[in-house]
Amino acid sequence: MNFEEVVLKAVEILNRINISYFLTGALAVVYYGEPRTTQDIDIVVEIQEKDIATLIKNFSDDFIIHEESIRAALRDRTMFNVLHKDMEFKVDFWILGDDEFSRERFLERSKKNILGTEMYLPSAEDVIISKLEWFKVSDIDKHYFDALGIYRIQKGNLDLDYINKWCKKKSVIKIWEKIQKENK
Repeated sequence: MNFEEVVLKAVEILNRINISYFLTGALAVVYYGEPRTTQDIDIVVEIQEKDIATLIKNFSDDFIIHEESIRAALRDRTMFNVLHKDMEFKVDFWILGDDEFSRERFLERSKKNILGTEMYLPSAEDVIISKLEWFKVSDIDKHYFDALGIYRIQKGNLDLDYINKWCKKKSVIKIWEKIQKENK
């Protein structure tokens, strides 16, 4: 099983057990922006404690999954991961945040055809905003360049008012303005 098959397997399970999700991280960046490599799969999920047993039952055939890490992620509103047993690819499941932006971007997610399968993705605008926020808190350049790549490719299709609104609210407007200024 290769990386793409692990993505497809994780999405197939989520779809089958009716867990709401969207792909994020490098997979969303590659869909909207410029190609880059990644070693893990990032998925935002909307789960509750009642979903834990179903997740474990459905992921445990192909993945190493731990109940304690799911419970901790739910409690702390963070993430847990599963590891594919054969290929050792990691899937990071990020618990849907309880803030206005997280809820809005989750509601606005849409189905896209990736690897021949319908999967949920956030909007290009929401990926840019998230990447700028990650850059602000981590100072890791890949997040800046991910946002830049999406802007360059999607420039004419973006809702700039929406991005401006959220970049102001998230205090990343100066970074966003820099990206726009450098790419007129």
